[in-house]
Amino acid sequence: MNENQQNATELADQISDEKRRGYFAAGMIRWILNESNSSCWEKDFAQKCQVLALEAKNLGNLPSESTRKSQATLKAVPAAVLYWLGIYTGFFWIIPGAAIGLAGSYLISSSIYEVFKAGKDARFYRTFLHYLLRMENADGVISREEIASLRTIIEFIPAPPDEKKQWFAAIESPDGYQKLKPSLRLSDDERDQILSGCWGLALCDGSDDAEREIFTLFGAELDVPDERLIRIQQKMEAQIAQHTYLVEETMRSVAIFHPSPANQREKAAEILSLLSLRPVSQKEWLARIDQILSPESQNPDFKNNSDEFTPRILLAGLLLSRFLSESEPACNATVTENFLNCCRSSGLEKQLQPLAAEIDRAIALIN
Repeated sequence: MNENQQNATELADQISDEKRRGYFAAGMIRWILNESNSSCWEKDFAQKCQVLALEAKNLGNLPSESTRKSQATLKAVPAAVLYWLGIYTGFFWIIPGAAIGLAGSYLISSSIYEVFKAGKDARFYRTFLHYLLRMENADGVISREEIASLRTIIEFIPAPPDEKKQWFAAIESPDGYQKLKPSLRLSDDERDQILSGCWGLALCDGSDDAEREIFTLFGAELDVPDERLIRIQQKMEAQIAQHTYLVEETMRSVAIFHPSPANQREKAAEILSLLSLRPVSQKEWLARIDQILSPESQNPDFKNNSDEFTPRILLAGLLLSRFLSESEPACNATVTENFLNCCRSSGLEKQLQPLAAEIDRAIALIN
């Protein structure tokens, strides 16, 4: 057995069945909550369940995983480095056939997903990294964690090795962005994508005056009018606020479905901290969960089935509740009953029961 084969075997041995199930739960929740603008999410639901279940089952044994990328799956930490790149599915960051789990909290931009899908060239990525580095350095400090996050991004960018070698060298120093000459050949969409990524990064770090000033400077350099800059900022802030709301509502639905969620609060916090767009620690999530579960907290009203988010929140809550009760058949039965009662009261039973069945089929495949 060569070194790569040995590393792959050790990796597979270290990934527990619980982590595989958590991978599936977090991945499906993320997908459901992030499909708020899609009109065909229900049609794609069964396929997404099956694909993600297979990824979870084969985690650590995926044929195209390099040793470096495979080992990274063991280093996952709470946050959302590549969330809006569209390749986050669960505990790890996923590109078809490959898993990586080195995560920080420094890049949030929904528009960058379209960048990967469109197959942008090295010219664009070099420019994007140039501006990200400058935004990271707005406070005069780039931490080792931030550098690790940027290395993760570069690892998966489809660019020539020689080009990527320069990028890896550039991120090692605060003024490394000077080695990455930005392109002047950018479309309006590309300019918006770069600025969205930079402002999302600023929001993750906690935007301050220095970051606002440098963001305005970026707008001037990229020849983007002030009114468009403001729209980009507002769009990113709204997306993060909406996602935060949906994640918290998911936990509120768990409080309705699960008979004893307080006993599983640590496991819940682990999943929720991975889903958070801002760098929220598990400790902070534990405090938030305690507030949600307190007698004074008001349970959500899911009877308004005209709310476009209600079906998604209920399914996300079912996924998390299933994960929290996976080893307790009686608890699982209670979760099912409470979920169906909630669906009936909201008039969503016909719509959601088939989707819930797909979730159970996928979980059975993992087990």
